[in-house]
Amino acid sequence: MNKPSGKDEQSVTNLSRMQKTPFLRPPGCGMIRERRTREAMRLERRKFLAILLLATLIIGIYFLFERGSSLTGLMLTLWSILMPFFLGGVLAFVLNVPMRFLERRVLFFMDRSPRLRRARRPVAMVLVLALVVGVVYVIMSIVVPELINTLVSVIRAIPAALARLDELIEPYGFSVSQMLSASFTVPSVSDVDAKIADMVNLLLKGAAFSTTVIGTVYQNVLSFFFTVMFTIYFLSSKERLRSQVKNLMRAYLKPCWVEKALSVADLSQRTFSSFITGQCLEACILGGMFFVTMTLLGMPYVLLISVFIAVTALIPVIGAWIGCIVGAILILVNDPLQALGFVALFLVLQQIEGNLIYPHVMGNAIGLPSIWVLFAVLLGEGLMGILGMLLFIPLTSVCYTLLREQVHKRLGERAASGG
Repeated sequence: MNKPSGKDEQSVTNLSRMQKTPFLRPPGCGMIRERRTREAMRLERRKFLAILLLATLIIGIYFLFERGSSLTGLMLTLWSILMPFFLGGVLAFVLNVPMRFLERRVLFFMDRSPRLRRARRPVAMVLVLALVVGVVYVIMSIVVPELINTLVSVIRAIPAALARLDELIEPYGFSVSQMLSASFTVPSVSDVDAKIADMVNLLLKGAAFSTTVIGTVYQNVLSFFFTVMFTIYFLSSKERLRSQVKNLMRAYLKPCWVEKALSVADLSQRTFSSFITGQCLEACILGGMFFVTMTLLGMPYVLLISVFIAVTALIPVIGAWIGCIVGAILILVNDPLQALGFVALFLVLQQIEGNLIYPHVMGNAIGLPSIWVLFAVLLGEGLMGILGMLLFIPLTSVCYTLLREQVHKRLGERAASGG
């Protein structure tokens, strides 16, 4: 058998060394590959945005030609479709405040066991939904009938109140009845009863069960069902949804933009939650104070006025004054002296609430000066009505906080640079 020569042995040795020696990449290869990866991600992002824009354009053109020829019709159609989703998100955000309180402060003992920890979220959600159902039941069974009886008694007391007012101002040559009759005709109780009877007869004849009414009722019931479903889904899967939104943002946005958006979202969540909690608690306290004091003083329409003041107190700054004006008018129909007493009572309770209760309830939750609160209320009322009054205060607080942080940052940079 022939032995391999020295040259062959050297060739085999060099070949084995080349197989064991790792491949040395040329300098700059990693940077080129990273650059190509970034370019590919940028291209995919542009493709996604292009597809999204094209789909939005196609849907908009379809609704523009099929559902209406105006942009207003298109917006109304889109709003009717997205309204259950939007309302579900709003309700979930509001109900998340008591639900989070139950999870952290009441059901904290369920963290001791893994099985109980998994059941803490469903238990808290069931308790919150039961609380909502209970509040609605109390309102429909107790408050609403009392409010209806109060309104009926006020309507029936209007003619007698006008007569007493005529007696007071008649020596001065004025007559409220003549001024009202010159402007419009005040319907009597019998006229109101007759109109209600006509409406009931019209409903009994079947006019209310037309196709349009049935379609409207069906659409409202379906919207309510989807709203409840979206609310329950948002409450039960809020961590998963938050994680999905973060991953989507990190996939298609720059890291600095993602961090800034997340910080703004956290600030908005804290501000809106604090505002909702503080305003609801303050409204309940103020309504309870009026209920107790008006009951002790023997004033009329206690429940109606207390509930109305509690509801209007949800609107900061001017809400309670709206309740005072309406309550004074209602009591004025029954007794002018008691109306003056109610105004005096309102001024006293408003001072107590504004100086003692409101600072402790709200604290620095909003962090907005009073002048900007008033500006936010006026701007919100002009743009969106009562809903705008409620939304624009925490929204303005978020903008004010972000602007203040930017101002302090710029001033610090100028001071550091000596400019």
